[in-house]
Amino acid sequence: MRRTHRVLGVSSLLFLVLIALTGLILNHADDLGLSRTAAAPWLIGLYGVDLPPVDSAFSAGGVQFATSAETLFANGDEVLKDADRLTGAVAVDDVIVVATRDEFFITDSTGALIERYTADLSIKQMGTVDQRIYISDGEGIAEFDAHQMSLVAIDNGSVPDITWSQPGLPDAAQVRQIGLAALGQALNWERVLLDVHSGRILPGLGRWLADLTALALLYMCGTGIVLWTRRR
Repeated sequence: MRRTHRVLGVSSLLFLVLIALTGLILNHADDLGLSRTAAAPWLIGLYGVDLPPVDSAFSAGGVQFATSAETLFANGDEVLKDADRLTGAVAVDDVIVVATRDEFFITDSTGALIERYTADLSIKQMGTVDQRIYISDGEGIAEFDAHQMSLVAIDNGSVPDITWSQPGLPDAAQVRQIGLAALGQALNWERVLLDVHSGRILPGLGRWLADLTALALLYMCGTGIVLWTRRR
């Protein structure tokens, strides 16, 4: 009994230290901002889950815009959350305008957000003619002024040939980067530490390790009491 008590105590030491440390950190998760910080990509890979797909993508001004898990990305970096599917992206003057079905996002040449504007119509397409931005709602054409943040309906017959923005998926590396970033929003550090604390960080194996450690603790408690009473 003394030998098994000692062997189980040493063999479960690492897991016990992990439980103690993660428990201490989780008690101060709010102070440390763990719920607001996304987990690192290499940690996300331990979960063995599929990355969220890229929902839509357009390129303009040398910047690749894409949406995944309702988040807008520029060249693989997060721009903002709560973004609908993209319907177009064009570069005019010194800004890039990205459109969803009901919003415009004005960014600089690097994709950093400057301003957003909610449209009063459903945006189906967006294109340009001579540095002028035009959008189509499927029934008519309107001109969008990115500086004045205004939409003006125009006569369809007076519009020259519009170069409509065309969708295009990012390369495989950017798709993976976007997927990891989108998944990281749901898997923050608090969630990861909770899963380490409970053993769920490793699917299947982690849960059994936690169960075995719990059984070892119960055994050590029981044998410890027996050994103590015998010694007395």
